[in-house]
Amino acid sequence: MVNDPKQIEPLSTRQLLSPKGFDEEMAKKGKELVNQFYILMKTAQIHGPTNVAMEAPIENVFRTLRGVWQWSDDAYLRLEGDYLFLDELKLKMDIDGFTSFTSLIDALKQLQIGGILFKKSSTTGDELKRFVYILVQTDPNTPEPFEGVTQRMKTMGIASIEVDPFEEKKESFDDILRDTKEMAKSTYFRTMTAVAEVMDNIKLGQAVSVKRAKRVVQSMVDLLLQEESTLLGLTTLRSHDEYTHHHSVNVCILSLTMGQRLGYSKKELTELGIAALFHDMGKASISPEILNKPTDFTEEEWQVMRRHPILGVKYVIKLKGINEMTIRMVTGIFEHHLNYDSSGYPKLDTKWELSLLGRIISLVDCYDALTSSRVYNRVPYPPDKALKFMLNKSGRAFDPILMKIFVNSIGIFPIGTLVLLDTNELGVVVQTSSSPDRIDRPKVKIIADPSGMEVDGDVIDLSELNEKTGRFRTSILKIIDSTKYKVDVSRYFL
Repeated sequence: MVNDPKQIEPLSTRQLLSPKGFDEEMAKKGKELVNQFYILMKTAQIHGPTNVAMEAPIENVFRTLRGVWQWSDDAYLRLEGDYLFLDELKLKMDIDGFTSFTSLIDALKQLQIGGILFKKSSTTGDELKRFVYILVQTDPNTPEPFEGVTQRMKTMGIASIEVDPFEEKKESFDDILRDTKEMAKSTYFRTMTAVAEVMDNIKLGQAVSVKRAKRVVQSMVDLLLQEESTLLGLTTLRSHDEYTHHHSVNVCILSLTMGQRLGYSKKELTELGIAALFHDMGKASISPEILNKPTDFTEEEWQVMRRHPILGVKYVIKLKGINEMTIRMVTGIFEHHLNYDSSGYPKLDTKWELSLLGRIISLVDCYDALTSSRVYNRVPYPPDKALKFMLNKSGRAFDPILMKIFVNSIGIFPIGTLVLLDTNELGVVVQTSSSPDRIDRPKVKIIADPSGMEVDGDVIDLSELNEKTGRFRTSILKIIDSTKYKVDVSRYFL
């Protein structure tokens, strides 16, 4: 038995944590490293090495590295495919870190760098600064940019930081299926960025282009045709602070789902998706004080808000070249608040017959608005109550036939609905039933056991029969309001 305290080796922080706790801490440090290194690179692109503006970003990266070095002798940030890893831990991209993740991934790929190793024993602030300037000053269009980076590092005597070449990973079919969820998230966030870019250009009075948005919508169409439920699950993402951008992407996804049910071609789906994505383009010129007002609008403010369809049309007309896509955009923007019976706005002197595209966008726009948390409405409708509200307006505000198709496409229990099963387990609907005669029996992920304890349960197909009894294994007892019980269902789709 060892009695001398000096002979007892203290436990490391890593030893005190569970494997899950260690992974969570490393993931946090990894995200921070990506974000701080991205900021450092952006700063180096603007300021010279001697500028005082470089001091804080250098120190922030070092502070983050010291946090990583508490767990490991070195910090190895590597790129595999379209994903960043800290050592062997895959770093998950979220909304807040989307720009830093995608920008750093693009920069590393252009320079053909697949990994950066920061040595704990010898990395200095001076070497870090010189290394960053090598990265930002290397032309990625040269024949061998990676060789250029390594040669300059050698010339400048940088030995505490090492880089590895990027190797393009050839994914198998199984890999592609396994990564569908990550692909969907990446596409969702890229689409949000494309919307933000267009809206910011409008606010600044700059030229507007939707080419980038068209590319991400085409990716979204491909994903929808491959795995609809994965993409639909992301429409549960809610943020009242980023409501306009989330809402635009969600309306795009829901519209594409409708278009698919109606037999649209890929070209038609892309045009529908673009029109849906920018249906609220006119809101870009409405002041943030009105858009983000936490209380009810005055009549004067409502008049301003009701102008956004007309403003949006004006912006589209200014786009270069009028083609089928811009015509679809004008239609979606102008008609999305008109209502099926022309009772909405803008007010018209004569009755207006809405196009099919306008009727689709009008319907899904209302559904997502009702089920979203907004600045002036922090408590959204549960999906089932939103559908009941809209069904009561069928034939007036909404096309009754499209309303039925919409209910069939998202299900009686839409994806993201929190339900109580007759086993007293809580579950989240993650996929609607593929059987038309069992539309009330979706696939549900169990998130709490009968005692109310949170669990990472299995996904149960409620449409499957018990082989022995010939009866359904379990059924939905009732719908639970996720906002009332503060259950964030979106985390089960991230």
